[in-house]
Amino acid sequence: MEDQFSLFEEAPQPLSARTPIESNRRFCKELEDSLVSIGFKASSNTLPEPNTFNTRNSYEDMYGTNRQSSFLVNSSHYGLIRVEAHRQESSGSVDQKFPFFFKSLLKAPEHNLVIVFDGDGYKKEAYRWLLNEAETVKDKKFHVFDTKEAFLNWLKS
Repeated sequence: MEDQFSLFEEAPQPLSARTPIESNRRFCKELEDSLVSIGFKASSNTLPEPNTFNTRNSYEDMYGTNRQSSFLVNSSHYGLIRVEAHRQESSGSVDQKFPFFFKSLLKAPEHNLVIVFDGDGYKKEAYRWLLNEAETVKDKKFHVFDTKEAFLNWLKS
């Protein structure tokens, strides 16, 4: 009987029952699987080799504290790309975090910086603000994608 109980724990929860953290973890896992599907391999090296990536790579955030980005991707075309990935399925506070994501990524050592979102739970005005701020960056290439697919298409180009 106890063996059967574990089957119930593995059943997926409806979207409405998932916490934002769980939802974001699922998004990062989906993005990781998508990176593999387009030819990238997972790497355990702190500095991934060309055409590989690692997850939860550390860098210094805007406050001078240690932060882990969602991914550090090494593309043979673009080089190293620091990626922050976030899902917001319903209205919430993610748009209030846009300045933090933006300012923190600017402190990352990589030249290519990406924020990729999923879901439409952020304010459109906040998203436009982020796009405008990204366009002002002169010494790095800062990209903002509103879908996983848009990011993957850019990465494949």
